[in-house]
Amino acid sequence: MIAIVKVGGSLLDWPEFPHRLTGFLKVLREREPDIQPVLLGGGGPFADVVRQLDRVHRLGEVASHRLAIRSMDLLADVLGRLFPDARILDRLEDVAHSLSGELAILVPGRIFDAMEANDPDPLPCCWDVTSDSIAAWIADRLDARSLILLKSASIAEGSTREDAARLGRVDPFFPTASRRVDRVEYVNLRDPRTRAIELGRSRSAPP
Repeated sequence: MIAIVKVGGSLLDWPEFPHRLTGFLKVLREREPDIQPVLLGGGGPFADVVRQLDRVHRLGEVASHRLAIRSMDLLADVLGRLFPDARILDRLEDVAHSLSGELAILVPGRIFDAMEANDPDPLPCCWDVTSDSIAAWIADRLDARSLILLKSASIAEGSTREDAARLGRVDPFFPTASRRVDRVEYVNLRDPRTRAIELGRSRSAPP
């Protein structure tokens, strides 16, 4: 079973990031030996450029949404350079094959397009939907065992997904996008004392 490990773009300016992520993945594999971690980068500074372009030039929600997903492809390229031994997954059929425990990096553009093409419940195209919701949507469609959010800020034990959205730790649509993902964990990767905090389903979200 795979675990989608969503890497927040806020971690990119941190020199310790590759070392800390390697340590986190080691602990994850020790905790769940049969888990296959698949890294999925957020949009980070690349998505911020798209947001600014939309603000200035009024690109529109659909175009901005597509460009923001492409910005996640750019961050996947960065992750590939930081972890050159990782397997790059840029086609849906690649994800279905056994990865034999090797680290993998998901390039979401083509995979997202392939999954969304005939999906009866596509993500809305708006800035309330960012890479957190996209990661949750992909984790659900890939039947991932869990979604792990790597962040630069902490959250209180016992927080729900709705709490995380209200605090701005995830985007506003995330409680809805993740409603069918059984297990969502939140990790402040910058704090070595912080353990994974499971975010419960929001009280108002349907199963």
